[in-house]
Amino acid sequence: ARVRHFARPVERPFTAADRDRVTILFGGLTWKHEWLLRAVFESAGYHIELLPVPDVAAFQLGKEFGNNGQCNPTYFMVGHLIKHLQQLEQKGLSRQDIIDNHVFVTAGSCGPCRFGMYEAEYRLAVQNAGFDGFRILVIQQNEGVNAETPAPGLDLDTDFRLGAVAAIDFGDVLNEVAYQLRPYEVTPGATDEAFKALMKELAERVRTRRRFEIEERAPAWLTRRLAARPTLKEAVNLAGKVYEQLYGQQAREALRSARERLARIEVDR
Repeated sequence: ARVRHFARPVERPFTAADRDRVTILFGGLTWKHEWLLRAVFESAGYHIELLPVPDVAAFQLGKEFGNNGQCNPTYFMVGHLIKHLQQLEQKGLSRQDIIDNHVFVTAGSCGPCRFGMYEAEYRLAVQNAGFDGFRILVIQQNEGVNAETPAPGLDLDTDFRLGAVAAIDFGDVLNEVAYQLRPYEVTPGATDEAFKALMKELAERVRTRRRFEIEERAPAWLTRRLAARPTLKEAVNLAGKVYEQLYGQQAREALRSARERLARIEVDR
């Protein structure tokens, strides 16, 4: 008998030509992280839409259309993507428009647990829900974005990666500070109110941050020499970006402004 080996289904890629019209969907983090990561995406020119918080209805959709034996987080996450796509359809978009003009970004892994198979679970569930061909992009821990195309639509350059790292770090720190302030606030709700205001400001700073480019910072004589040595220029530019990330004034000013706003919250310990 002829042996038929399994082959991974061919998926339509998300290309650079799609960037101007395609909306990237993502979610599943805290709202602080999501606001900051959205700003990083927008600073790179992408159209971003945050998915709502998963609820019981999303969980039920995940159970209905997903595979058997998944863990609950997968049911919630897969289901709330399907729920959002169905809501887009209810607003008047055709299924083909949704498939053509939206992609979903999630995290992946090469590990042995089910986390390494989330990509397939997402695709199976959206296919069962009637959105066959909807694109799922996976940011792998070991190889970046899984998109086999010469001109990928999601181009994670150095500025994007550094911005994403900063967004995650800022979100972690701000979450920790919120947990330390909220139980002792004198006025109920003051912490959450202050955080919403400062997160809008911080996200705007991330969105409009000035990118380091050696041509804009170096004197003319050095710029001319670096132009003649592209490899050295790239290395110096990368070093400048990393230095700006770790010690630059933009991040310091953003966090200083956030600290000053939080210091105005009255607490009683």
